[in-house]
Amino acid sequence: MIKSNGDTMKKAAIILAAVVLLSVFGVVGMPKVSAAGEVVIAVDLAHGENPKGLTDVTYENETLTEGMLKVLTDYTFVYFGDSKYEADLGIKNIGDKITYEALKENNVTILIIGQPRSPFYPEEVEAIKKWLEEGGHALWIAGDSDYGTSGVNTINFVDSVLNQLNMTNLRLDQASVEDPVSNAGAPYRVVAYADPWGDTPKRDIIVQGFEHDGAVLAHGPGVVAWVDGVDGSGDWHKLTPEEKPENTYVLIRSTGDSVIKENEDPAANAYTAGEQGEFPIAAAQIIELEGKNPSVIIVSGETPIGGYEPMWTSVYYQKPLDGPKVVSNIFKWSVEITKGESGKSTCGPAFLVGLAVVPLLLRRRK
Repeated sequence: MIKSNGDTMKKAAIILAAVVLLSVFGVVGMPKVSAAGEVVIAVDLAHGENPKGLTDVTYENETLTEGMLKVLTDYTFVYFGDSKYEADLGIKNIGDKITYEALKENNVTILIIGQPRSPFYPEEVEAIKKWLEEGGHALWIAGDSDYGTSGVNTINFVDSVLNQLNMTNLRLDQASVEDPVSNAGAPYRVVAYADPWGDTPKRDIIVQGFEHDGAVLAHGPGVVAWVDGVDGSGDWHKLTPEEKPENTYVLIRSTGDSVIKENEDPAANAYTAGEQGEFPIAAAQIIELEGKNPSVIIVSGETPIGGYEPMWTSVYYQKPLDGPKVVSNIFKWSVEITKGESGKSTCGPAFLVGLAVVPLLLRRRK
């Protein structure tokens, strides 16, 4: 059968529209990606953090948990920090400190800061703020319990970053959570659960694929609170379903048997030593930005990467866990949330031009 010229033009128009869409988005509705077609996650190793969990977690030459770099092959990982890690991890070093240029040029979608042990330069926080204000980005910043001077300092470093960002109400309180019942052999090795509040948008993404009810290790975790002012100047509050800032959701929480502990001065701002109940280990605030896709800030009292033993762990003291699934689900959730309510990225001028070309080409075949 011989195809008409009109059929040929129609086919060409469809192909052209597809090329325009792919050139702008890669795939319609997908988040901003690297040239390789993968979402980019940047890990901060520039402030005393360690990369535990990026590679295999082993014990006596036995692999307990396969590393994040091996499991999450749909992502491109890069890092800030000492160049020595580049050969060890096999991922790209994008700077010895956090800069806006590095975040932008490498198309970073998610930035992970896990238990920093040194303060951030003001220009680093400004870089993160500028990047978040562009929309479509996610920051996961994790602290520790108030155990020892290092724990107190880590909480202070995290809260200092959050104060300077001036974008979120979430903070870490100067306290820790223990659980005498749900734990991996000791009350401070808390086994918490990825059981987001019922009003959490796209909640189903976080709870899918669990084998152990969403159990995740929080090894000596801190507790998430919130403040009235995003600059940290307001009153402190416990984070509960009844008392929370706008667009804020708990993603991981301890069980009702857990208890607040005070290890070091200063005293906690929102919680009281000895109180019992469910406590937020990780919470997220969705940052709405006018005319742009939202950004997400996740604050947690335990880190997904690094620390003494990260959330990524799949077994600890014979306790089976869903750590890798919980962390990877939160990554997926973050990316989906940054697309906005429709689940699709904002259309740019090139997209509109592509749509306009189609009817023009189709009219030519008449």
